[in-house]
Amino acid sequence: MKILLEKPKVDSTPLFRLLNYSLDGLRCYYTLISALKLNIFESLKTPKTLDRLSKEYGCDKKLLLIFCRVLCKLGLVLRDGEKYVASPLAKIYLTKNSPFSQKFYVEDTARNVELWMNLPKILRKGPVSLKAERFFSERAVHIMAQQALCGELQKTVEMVASLPEFMEARRLLDLGGGHGLYSIAFTKINPKLKAYVFDLPKVTEKTRRYIRMFKARRVYTISGNFFKDDFGDNYDIIFSSYNPGGKKIGLIPKIYGSLKRGGLYINKQIFPDKCPDNPLLDLEWNLWVFDGMEKGEKTYSFKDDVRMDEYLKCLEKSGFKILNIYSLPNSLEEGQMIVCKKI
Repeated sequence: MKILLEKPKVDSTPLFRLLNYSLDGLRCYYTLISALKLNIFESLKTPKTLDRLSKEYGCDKKLLLIFCRVLCKLGLVLRDGEKYVASPLAKIYLTKNSPFSQKFYVEDTARNVELWMNLPKILRKGPVSLKAERFFSERAVHIMAQQALCGELQKTVEMVASLPEFMEARRLLDLGGGHGLYSIAFTKINPKLKAYVFDLPKVTEKTRRYIRMFKARRVYTISGNFFKDDFGDNYDIIFSSYNPGGKKIGLIPKIYGSLKRGGLYINKQIFPDKCPDNPLLDLEWNLWVFDGMEKGEKTYSFKDDVRMDEYLKCLEKSGFKILNIYSLPNSLEEGQMIVCKKI
């Protein structure tokens, strides 16, 4: 009887707030994923009534009405009288043929959801192993291309193009360049520049698709593993954006040797010590691993990655002069772009 008369010593409110907050996130996520699976945003490029939508999809009208209300609340659908239409946000980022579409990325998040659903098993048996080349060529290259187009690519290109040395450059290496969109943009601005995208063989197959898609000229691919293979020399600029080697001091002498005297090394990275503390993302990062590439504890980090201050010291010891360090806030973390010159 005592339990009926005395409250627990610890208030349960924080627990239920946490649970409700978590469930709300789940509800929003599955509403978005379901709308994409149903192609709702494609259909609502033009305004439609609920009756027309219900007939088009063969959906329960009452449920569809509430579903549309949720999409309106999320800012993905707008209501105009009796009609519904995709919001500008949804049209730009969630429709198939938009140049800024994030559909591939959003749909790929289902793989992360699967990891979390298997968390008890992974905690007992260890992380899921993925083939690095397959991951980068089938998933990462397209996800990073879509995300870059949302503003970070344009901002980065503008900053690089403003450097006095850029318009004088004739040869640029895009190290671990994946989709090649940076190289494509650089050659659009500098008509005398030739850009070479270096990445794994299966990744450069996808690079060539992007080169054809954008009808780019003077953009070429070099296939290899930059940890093991030579990537050429006599470059005016070596550019690197978020590739796994960008925090490893062992690559610095190789990069230095591939540049002309006075050449620029531009490295855009997320350094472990510059990441906000987020144990949830750190855990997710470590739920899966690449074959042959041991990860670090922090998100986007690998074994033997160094802190930013240590990386800068190693650049200077190798003969680079640090010209500038730019902050590049993106949708996930705080990126840092280091610009240095071979002296």
